[in-house]
Amino acid sequence: MQAQTRLLILLVCAMVVTITLPGCVTIPTSTLDNASTISTTMSGSAATKSSADGNSLTTTHYLVTIGGTTVYAEAANTPAEHEMGLMNQTYLNENAGMLFVFPTEQKQSFWMKNMRISLDIIFITTDKHVLDFYQSVPPCTTDPCVLYTSNAPIRYVLEVNAGFSEQHGITSGDTVFITPSS
Repeated sequence: MQAQTRLLILLVCAMVVTITLPGCVTIPTSTLDNASTISTTMSGSAATKSSADGNSLTTTHYLVTIGGTTVYAEAANTPAEHEMGLMNQTYLNENAGMLFVFPTEQKQSFWMKNMRISLDIIFITTDKHVLDFYQSVPPCTTDPCVLYTSNAPIRYVLEVNAGFSEQHGITSGDTVFITPSS
């Protein structure tokens, strides 16, 4: 359990560091691969993790331009990344966020369980237009948590700081440009 907690802390720190500072973090973990070590190297645009078996995972980042403003967004591509999202994050840089990328277009629901900051949740269609959004969604403080659901099938969700949509005049139908960050 203690090793799992350390790994979770590493992953959260990696998300923060990836957005803010270059550096390198190495922690020993005895539960992952028979006393292997995971090294996480931050370049400012991607985190590459390699284990003793030589497998590498890369955290993808995108530049998401919406309403004339570009957001530097970490991608959540897998079900595990979708579930984790920005959970337990205490701070999000201005014009930073998380882009949830789904394999197929369908209605999506989000909640704010284990969130510590308020967010705007922006639902984006396959053809990259804002479908709808929720502004200044607060962290969940009751059980069950409120669900925030898209009005129609979508392919992407962008989570950004609370107030972003209002500050940048985001409206339904706005065109969204999503490009990989190098």
